[in-house]
Amino acid sequence: MKKLFTLLLLLSSFGLSAQVQSPQEFLGYEFGSKFTFHHQVVDYFQYLAETSSQITLHPYGETYEGRPLFYAVLSSASNMQNIKSIRAANLQQTGMSSASNQPADKAIVWMSYNIHGNEASSTEAVMKTAHALLTGAMNSR
Repeated sequence: MKKLFTLLLLLSSFGLSAQVQSPQEFLGYEFGSKFTFHHQVVDYFQYLAETSSQITLHPYGETYEGRPLFYAVLSSASNMQNIKSIRAANLQQTGMSSASNQPADKAIVWMSYNIHGNEASSTEAVMKTAHALLTGAMNSR
């Protein structure tokens, strides 16, 4: 499962998304009790993207075995509506583009999970992190 998922987070307060199932509810077992296969992780992220307006999936390639690779963008609903201008402002601030005159007032965080096929725990972590961000579970801690 080389470089299965990458999360791109725009730091801002996440509003609570529609009620989404936890990875355990969706998969039907507790983390660590079974190995989560690539297609199950893809199915869960597709489910999240269909259920919530605060996440989008973007394919960027495939593994040597022909399995799809995605990155996910998660943020508040208002940031998701303005994602192109937020990205342009960040590119301009880094000097990689001169296309925007807006100050970059939102941070973009790139979180990469699972670059080695034998690191199963990071696959579980990416699903749990996405669910926590989308449901506000991180705000309650």
